[in-house]
Amino acid sequence: MVSSSESRGTPSEAPALPQAEGQVAAAQPQTEGALKIEQLPEFKVSGCFSSHMVLQRRKPVRIFGFSRHPGMQVRGSWQGGEEAESVVDAKGRFELIFKAREAQREPSRMVIDSACGRAEFEDILVGDVWLIGGQSNAECHLSQCIQVTPELYDRFSPEDNFRLFCQTQAGAYELRDNCAEPAYDIIDPAWHWQRPDRDAALNFSAMGYYFAKELIQYTDVPLGLFMICAGGACLRELMPTELANARGYTLGANMPVGGYYNTLISPLLGLEFYGQLFFQGESEGCWAETAPRYCGDLAAFVADERARFHTDFPFYNVQLCSYRTEGPQFFPYHEIVRLEQFDALKAIPNSYLAVCRDLGALPGDADWAHSPHKAELGRRLAMQAYAYEYGGAAAMPDPAEYESPVPAEVKRTADGFEVKFKYAGTGLETDDGSALTGFGIQSVDSAKAAPAEAEIVARDTVLVRCGSVAQDAAAEVCFAYDFSAYMADANLVNSFGLPAPSFRIQCNDRS
Repeated sequence: MVSSSESRGTPSEAPALPQAEGQVAAAQPQTEGALKIEQLPEFKVSGCFSSHMVLQRRKPVRIFGFSRHPGMQVRGSWQGGEEAESVVDAKGRFELIFKAREAQREPSRMVIDSACGRAEFEDILVGDVWLIGGQSNAECHLSQCIQVTPELYDRFSPEDNFRLFCQTQAGAYELRDNCAEPAYDIIDPAWHWQRPDRDAALNFSAMGYYFAKELIQYTDVPLGLFMICAGGACLRELMPTELANARGYTLGANMPVGGYYNTLISPLLGLEFYGQLFFQGESEGCWAETAPRYCGDLAAFVADERARFHTDFPFYNVQLCSYRTEGPQFFPYHEIVRLEQFDALKAIPNSYLAVCRDLGALPGDADWAHSPHKAELGRRLAMQAYAYEYGGAAAMPDPAEYESPVPAEVKRTADGFEVKFKYAGTGLETDDGSALTGFGIQSVDSAKAAPAEAEIVARDTVLVRCGSVAQDAAAEVCFAYDFSAYMADANLVNSFGLPAPSFRIQCNDRS
């Protein structure tokens, strides 16, 4: 997705059907015309590395780069003590490996030297590197959201314990006609690590910035945030071409299939990082063909990334938010994508779901599709990461403080279906104090769920009344399905105010 305020020539809000005439054909890898070793620079350290960078703690530190001179020696020194050596291989790549280290807030210096060039990096920290992935609600810059948190204008500080690396959709989109091959290096030489001063922060992912600003209150580990998101990106454009083709996709929407992988993700291969935040799926909500496949496609995408980066990184996914009354005309199948995202929790090991159905654009906001209310989303992601990655669960004995209430089981009763929830806290509530809304029942012979009356009947239990819907043996109870154009009207929360996700749960109880 791309904001309607962006310039012409950028991806559209609602691309046409995946295989429709006129769509962008797959960028087939080429042998003739592919990058040759003589086209490499004399000597260059990968653009993933620069002054002000954060290097991943507790893993060997791999500094890689490129040269057109196979056999040339490359030497590195870090903090004036540790040294490493490498030789440019036949493909023109070198890799220096330094020992793994614990978190380090004291800045250090690194020098990489060769007969054909030298690189010096200052102000290096060691901590956890997080990738920020997805499409435009992940890329959405802080400048588009800061009106909701104007107090931040007085809180920007280059001394904050995190650093930023901003890649942009615009830079990748300009290469859409020449992205058949995975880029070997960062595509824009101007992109580099930055301290989080005012200018860098305002041009960075709002979701990522709010996440880091919140999380540094709870950990001394330096954080590095690296953007790999692009407005308008479909999963098939973020996947490598071969994976997209294997899943039946040969055409892209705004880029060739694999286009954003080739330009924004491939150059990072070899980079050590800790985890990923991900906000994507709006594009798949445009089509009846792609929405029901989202869980499988997302699981394949994450599995492929983990294999290529050789790490089982934690994956923090964001369930799509509300999109005001304009949403259904552009994203008619978003309710299906939301349900698929909930199902992906089981399909993707070591994954988590942050719920933001209540954080969409409000009637008075300027942009219906790109909500400025990212601060609370960043806080929710940060609290989950604090709990699961930084020992915060011990400080928050009730998981309802960082987990939304999710259905654990459903049972048939004389009046309907009782849904029991995990993470209710001291008791389920409605966020507005009014009657419970957002529930429905879908019988086995119906194509859509029908709205149903529901009420909280116990601390952790909701009774969904059947009404006129038959109690089929395999009926599904759905929440926040498609009963309202403005999905924030669904109002179930736990005692800490965290909203329930959109979900479906089948009742196989025949009693």
